[in-house]
Amino acid sequence: MRVIGAAILLLVAAACGLMAFGALQNLWADYQDSTTATYLIIGLPLLAFSIALVALAVRLLWRRT
Repeated sequence: MRVIGAAILLLVAAACGLMAFGALQNLWADYQDSTTATYLIIGLPLLAFSIALVALAVRLLWRRT
């Protein structure tokens, strides 16, 4: 059951990571239609959530019973 939970967490983390990358890739683009802060406000929370989900999945898998 832990493996299934960790797999689901990793899938959600990958989706959030892709959404964060989509927002943050505009920081180094030639054309920006919004301010830098807009991309950071959207991308950084998603990136932090993705990292937290990966850490939670690793903790779930390494937990000793």
